[in-house]
Amino acid sequence: MSYRVKILPRNITLTVAPHETILEAAMAQGFRFPYGCDAGNCFVCAGSLESGTLNITTNDKQIRANDNEADDVLFCLAQPRSDCSIFIEGVLAPGEHKMINASCQATNITPMGNDTIEAVLRLPAGKKIDFHPGQYLQVILDKETECAFSIANIPNKERTLQLYIGFSDKDERSRRLRKAFTVGNVVNISLPHGNCYLKNPESTAPLFLVAGSTGISQIKSIAEQCVSAQTHRQVFIYWGTRTADELFLNDFFLNMAKENNNIHYTPVISEPDTAWQDRTGFVHKAMLEDHNVSDDAEIILCGSPGMAYAVLDDLLATGIKEHQVQSDVFDYAPRNS
Repeated sequence: MSYRVKILPRNITLTVAPHETILEAAMAQGFRFPYGCDAGNCFVCAGSLESGTLNITTNDKQIRANDNEADDVLFCLAQPRSDCSIFIEGVLAPGEHKMINASCQATNITPMGNDTIEAVLRLPAGKKIDFHPGQYLQVILDKETECAFSIANIPNKERTLQLYIGFSDKDERSRRLRKAFTVGNVVNISLPHGNCYLKNPESTAPLFLVAGSTGISQIKSIAEQCVSAQTHRQVFIYWGTRTADELFLNDFFLNMAKENNNIHYTPVISEPDTAWQDRTGFVHKAMLEDHNVSDDAEIILCGSPGMAYAVLDDLLATGIKEHQVQSDVFDYAPRNS
C-alpha cells in the first residue's frame, strides 16, 4: 500500500511507500526537494504537516495535523501513515523548471479583433527561458494582483513570449492590463506555472487538444511543440468559440494542418450566422462525433472551469478514463473546493 502526499503550495502529488520517508520517495521519483544532510541535522527539508498522519523514524512517534509538532517536520525523517498534505517551499516535480521573475519589454502589440490582442514580450538579455509548452505565466500588476496567461509559443533563442489577451473595459483589472500592454512598456512576470503539458513528448498515442475561446493559446504552444519535434503523432485540434469572428487564429491552424499530415484542425461555432457552413454546437461533442477515443489517447482541455468540468463529465460518461484528461483547471479550481 502506498500513500498520496500533496505538496503545498505547489499542489503537486507524490506517492510514498510505507517504508519510505517523504524525502526518499521524492528523490527516487525525480522530484527536486530541498535537503542537506538527509539525517535530521540541517533542517533544510523542514516544513509543516497540513493534514493526515506521519511517523517520525527517529523515535517511532506518530504526529497528526494540528499537533504541536506538525508545524516543524523534517521530511527526511517522516513516513506517511495516511494520505496527507504537507507544506514546504522549493519543491519541483520531475521535469519542472525553476520559477523566475523578470521584467520584460512589450515589443509588439497586434489587434486580433473582438477586443483581443497578440502581445509579444521580450525577456532581458541573460535571462534564460525554461518552460514546457502548455505552461503559463503570471503578469504582476502589483503585490496583490496577478493575471495568468498561457504562453502561446515554444521556447526560442529570441527570448520572446507570445500572449493572447482579451479585454473587457467593464473590469478594472482589464483596464490596467490594457494600459500595461503598450509597446515599450515594461511588464513584470513570473514563470513557468502550470502542470498541464506533454509529460511524454515522445509518445505516439493520439493527442486531442480541445480549447474554448482564448484557451487556444495553450493549444497553440503544444501544437507547435509537436510540429517542431517532427513527430508522427496524430494531433487533433478542436477550437470552440461563440462566433466565427472570435477565431482569430483560424488561418494559422488551417495552414498548420495543411503543412503537416499529422495535424488535424476543426473549428466549432456555438452561435453561427448564416455565413458559417462548418461545424456547430459544443466543441467536445464534435470531437466525440468524429472519433472513438482509444484507451491510450491523451486529451488536454483549455478553457474556463465550467467548460473544463462539463467536458470532463461528458468524456467520462463515454468510457474515457480520468487519467487520460489534463487541464490546468483541475489544479487551480478543484471541484471539491
